Amino acid sequence: MGQQGKDLEIELELQQLRQAMEMDLKLEQLPEAIAAPLAEQLAQTEADDRPEGSPNPVASPSSRKPKAFIAAIALLGFVVGGSAIAALKVQQWALTTSTTIGTEIETAQKTLNIDFLKQHRQTLQTATVILEKIPNLPGFNYQQAQANLPQLRSLQTTVQLNLTATERLKLAETLAMEAAVLVQNPPHPLEVWAKAREKWQEAIGHLQSISPDSIVSSTAQQKLSSYQTNLTIINQRMATAQKAVGFNNRGAAEISKRDYRRAIQYFNQAIALNASQPEAYIGQGIAYSELGNNLQAIQHYDKAIQLNPNFAEAYYNRGLSHYELGNEEKALEDYNLAIQNQPNYAQAYLERGGAHYALKDPSTAMADFQQAAQLFSQQGDTQNHKLAQKIIDYLQATTESNSDESDQADYQECWDAWGNPCNEIHYYVPPRTSKNSGGVNVPNPEENSNSIRTPSRTRGGSFRSRRRR
Repeated sequence: MGQQGKDLEIELELQQLRQAMEMDLKLEQLPEAIAAPLAEQLAQTEADDRPEGSPNPVASPSSRKPKAFIAAIALLGFVVGGSAIAALKVQQWALTTSTTIGTEIETAQKTLNIDFLKQHRQTLQTATVILEKIPNLPGFNYQQAQANLPQLRSLQTTVQLNLTATERLKLAETLAMEAAVLVQNPPHPLEVWAKAREKWQEAIGHLQSISPDSIVSSTAQQKLSSYQTNLTIINQRMATAQKAVGFNNRGAAEISKRDYRRAIQYFNQAIALNASQPEAYIGQGIAYSELGNNLQAIQHYDKAIQLNPNFAEAYYNRGLSHYELGNEEKALEDYNLAIQNQPNYAQAYLERGGAHYALKDPSTAMADFQQAAQLFSQQGDTQNHKLAQKIIDYLQATTESNSDESDQADYQECWDAWGNPCNEIHYYVPPRTSKNSGGVNVPNPEENSNSIRTPSRTRGGSFRSRRRR
């Protein structure tokens, strides 16, 4: 038999062996210490297979051997030289690992080191793949590989179970810490207690899902008892906060009825139960303002802003009180802050326009009135849109007038729906709809107590009747 016949015989034998084993081992599955040398040796093998003077690997048919085919040759030791040695190294590494990794895994599990457990899981998977591919042929440790495989598979199951349990324990501990931090230095608004409760519930769910066969089962059970106690406390705090919401909503209802003294009583009860509810302070401020005590109203708005510096309605209402006290500059500052925190706050644009007008800046006032009209239109507030448009029409008419007589005529042509002449600029602003209030139709306070109602004024600010200075 010539050399060509021998080569064909080897090719056929290797092809049959590949089909029998369904060889699909990849270099990236191997540990770096094994994969790197093997990759170099396989690359050298491919280079040696190329004809001399052929720099392009695809220039010659003999150089187009599939990589899987080359890997099979290397792993099974059917080529001479470095690749066979590398294949033996891979086999020896897998066999050694299968007998020593148990001790390393036990140490990693005791320390609850998730990264180590993940590394060992990957090592077990790689070693198992290699041992499963060892053929029952002379020169291979097939019997030892088959004997070690059950232990490797069992270790994989154990490591996966403990890795999952440890990850859930760590996640539960993280959630518990976040929940504890949330409720430091109580009291808190209802939404804070609600967020804390969600975190405790999620943490408890993770602990309950931990297998009793895992290495962290005892720790999980101890923490489960503690977390459930904490959840009970949070539920009690939430119940108190919900009662405070109920009193707040009753106070908002009384403001809608214009019974401001009774509203103050309800807001006081809400604050007594939960002093961190900014809506109740806004309600008190509105009630005191309607009773003519704007200085005390401002104190309550200050408290609401202290609790929630981003509460646009607190700035808005404080601006109204400043304006009614004759301090247009401070009113303007508060309207700016209200718009900064709620850019589509149409009512704030309307009131800011009034402040600019009072400060003798009609052009800026006009821009605010126009923005208010546009926003009212977009938000479907027909009544306030008509009001803003009427103000715009009045300002345009007075701007275009060149004589006192024509000005007077224009003034008399402009009357609001309540009989107030436009030239006195004291429009009655209908009740505004707060995104939390649901309008002036007050829901049953005992229902939907989680929904905190921000009280609304029944009249506007700068366009309310007040003495002009």
